[in-house]
Amino acid sequence: ILVLEMTERELVEPTPTALQLIEKLHDLGVKIALDDFGTGHSSLSYLHRFKVDFIKIDQSFISMIGADALSVHILDSILDLALKLDLQVLAEGIETEEQRDYLGACGVDYMQGYFFAQPMPINEFLNAILSHPDSSRKTAWTDSCNPSAPRVALPQQ
Repeated sequence: ILVLEMTERELVEPTPTALQLIEKLHDLGVKIALDDFGTGHSSLSYLHRFKVDFIKIDQSFISMIGADALSVHILDSILDLALKLDLQVLAEGIETEEQRDYLGACGVDYMQGYFFAQPMPINEFLNAILSHPDSSRKTAWTDSCNPSAPRVALPQQ
């Protein structure tokens, strides 16, 4: 699957040409991700007009987990919106186990950040993946975004 990113920090006008290009990309099987969701020209109409498939949640929202109980409601609203719109979610900037567990419990599809690994050359990445095929299996919360919910360990293969 090829995923192209549109950044929300730069205003992209939904001109007929832009919309037609995105439609043609979708016809080819290309997915569209809206990067830095909620940090830029965050017109919610972007989600509808450009028919995005993914939203990438900016680290500024992820860092709220465990730090600001009131602000985490913003993150929860973003996740709820993604669920209702049937969008896949990638969370950027995961740095703690608490963040990983919370987002996993909320059904976030993909996560990236220093908690998992720092940026590395492709050869190191391939070696790491091939030598530890089950390294992505981590502890997860059960069926709730509630951090006080019971934890379960995913089985190791």
